[in-house]
Amino acid sequence: MDENEKYSVDALTEDTIRKLEQSGLRMTIQRRHIIEILTSSKCTSPKELWYEAKEYVPDLGIATVYRLINRLEQIGVISKARNLGMQNVEPKLGTLKDKTGNIIKKEGSTQELAALIKQGLMTSGKIKAEENIKLSLVGDKINIQIF
Repeated sequence: MDENEKYSVDALTEDTIRKLEQSGLRMTIQRRHIIEILTSSKCTSPKELWYEAKEYVPDLGIATVYRLINRLEQIGVISKARNLGMQNVEPKLGTLKDKTGNIIKKEGSTQELAALIKQGLMTSGKIKAEENIKLSLVGDKINIQIF
């Protein structure tokens, strides 16, 4: 990305912030992070947006994300159908190959991917066998929730 492309993203963000402030919404650090993520991520749901934003603002509540999305829709900055499709996108296992390049498994389900990740987390001592995990896809990142 060159400097001009970065500038145009920043200008979009500042324009969005200006419109929100004109609509009477006080601009907070949390809301700024959500807007920055919206302009640079491929989140498909408010929940995915919330997971990604929590990396930067750990105390962010999901209600803040929903309220901001609603306000952005009201002022015409986003459309759910266009930017946040509301469909749940789950990561799935792609091709699994051994070290020589032979295919072990062509494609798999979300559950198979979760099982592989859980096994790795147990082997590395990050979780116990009785704990479970849930995967969600945010842009190109897989988030793992342990429960």
